[in-house]
Amino acid sequence: MPATENANSCPTTEISAYIDGELSPSEERQVEKHLTGCSDCTDRLNQQKNFLFALSASLESEKEFELPKNFTKTIVANAESRVSGLRRPGERFTAVFICAALLLFALFALGADVPMVFSTFGSVFEKLIAVGSFILHSIFNISLSTTVVVRSLFSQIAFSPVVMLSLAVVFFGIVLMFFSHFIFRGSRAREN
Repeated sequence: MPATENANSCPTTEISAYIDGELSPSEERQVEKHLTGCSDCTDRLNQQKNFLFALSASLESEKEFELPKNFTKTIVANAESRVSGLRRPGERFTAVFICAALLLFALFALGADVPMVFSTFGSVFEKLIAVGSFILHSIFNISLSTTVVVRSLFSQIAFSPVVMLSLAVVFFGIVLMFFSHFIFRGSRAREN
């Protein structure tokens, strides 16, 4: 085949797919037929096969190295110790200064619309305060009603020494479990 005709009809993208086995049987036959008549494509095919062989041989000969047992703990400890030192001392002042400058810029950009924007923010703020007040009043009323119910129930049985002793034991057990959890957790942290 002439060089110009060969360059135009060579299936360069199909050669990779042929090596990987991604072609259909009819496409494989067409590529094989082309390879018998085209020395450039045969050379390209052989180069790609040699490259893949060398790559797989180098990956197989590469030895795996073993990580130390405490590798993860060391990495986590280093990362946690460096997080606190990431910020510069004057960084908060710079952040406040930039926010103030942006607010001032926004006020100047709004121009004559500032009263309308503030009235909108004011009405939203009033609604948020109303919702927050409702939630706080609901929590207060639920707490008060629960207290009244519990107090009336305990007034019937509170003066019994057996009940008081059992409540004290249960309370002491809960406190002991709570503190033992923290003590055990602290001793495990010191071991690591």
